[in-house]
Amino acid sequence: MGLRHFDFFSLLSYFLLLLVVGVVVLHFVFGFQYVVILTDSMKPSINPGDLVITRPVDPSELHVGDVILYEIHIGGNTYRITHRIVEIRTDPSGRYYFITKGDNRRYPDPWSVYPGQVLGKVVLVIHTVGILWYYTPMIVLALLLFVIASLAYDLALELLKEKPPFPKSRKAHLPVIRRKKVKFYHHKL
Repeated sequence: MGLRHFDFFSLLSYFLLLLVVGVVVLHFVFGFQYVVILTDSMKPSINPGDLVITRPVDPSELHVGDVILYEIHIGGNTYRITHRIVEIRTDPSGRYYFITKGDNRRYPDPWSVYPGQVLGKVVLVIHTVGILWYYTPMIVLALLLFVIASLAYDLALELLKEKPPFPKSRKAHLPVIRRKKVKFYHHKL
């Protein structure tokens, strides 16, 4: 018996399913964040519409030059910002904090970023994919429906394959045998 034949759509559906499962596992199990960049503050390395993937990090492991995702609260609103660490300082009470700046900005950000505000360190930038990320719920639903349809197609192919005929029972053969009486001729010598 040879290897089972997979068509292109089956392989594509399995790949997409693994991709979706991988993204979900990285987020919910390992805490990775997926952020779409909206401004040009990090140009040319990170552009509007890019998807940035961050991983959780112990803030004590961060250094000048690292690009981080952090959260700030200004005027009752919460903002998530992706900027580069340009300096690490200590406040009068002895706590350290980060000075950040966008690569495309002339001056550092006017606020201090404390370790509790850091959500993660940027590990991957996927250019221009962020536009699709906005439509992720709809894309995930479409992929799920595509995978289900592909699996149903594979199942239907298996069920519709021509199977070898089952041996007929003797009872089913008896009427046929009775109809086909064999005549024997005896010749006298």
